[in-house]
Amino acid sequence: IGSEGLTALAAALANSTSIQDLNLDENEFSTAAVGLRCLSEWLHILAIKLDVLHIRSCGINDEGLQALTAGVVNNCKVIDLSENNFTTFGLKHLSTSLQSESCCLESLYLGNMDTGDDGAKVLARGLVGNKLLEEMFIQSSLVDEEEESHSFPPGWFSAFSSVLCNTSTVNNTYLSNHTILALWDEDLGDVDDFDEYV
Repeated sequence: IGSEGLTALAAALANSTSIQDLNLDENEFSTAAVGLRCLSEWLHILAIKLDVLHIRSCGINDEGLQALTAGVVNNCKVIDLSENNFTTFGLKHLSTSLQSESCCLESLYLGNMDTGDDGAKVLARGLVGNKLLEEMFIQSSLVDEEEESHSFPPGWFSAFSSVLCNTSTVNNTYLSNHTILALWDEDLGDVDDFDEYV
């Protein structure tokens, strides 16, 4: 629907307070920062109780993610942002919002994106102090040709393990993130498999 369509949709939904699940998957939002900002502002309306936002495979770039982040992280419980075009720069805005005391996000999907080790470190920092996020499903877009599955770069595990269990001091262990319950590549299967890499 593009930026203009998204802006019009946000305006049309201004008085719709009963929507709990909104699916915008596979739209073209690569140049829709204005529309995404309107969607974010719509979510800030106190009466809006949107629990789930699907915005997968929409070509959202760093500017679009920045425009969208505050509204969705502070007002939605579940967000699927998989298969978009963020870089580490865009993920910094998401990470900062995850650290906000007003963050109410419980599940975040970031599947099939090549965020790299730097992106993993940025996302991991977002978990510091976060008390609500229980699930972050991350998956690399890189495919292991021998196994015909998505690979999970080793650097990702070291980035997250230091946040989830910082054993440098007793105090840092206490301050580690004890809220997140699931953090793994969607292809790894059971969360217990993650323990082998940490």
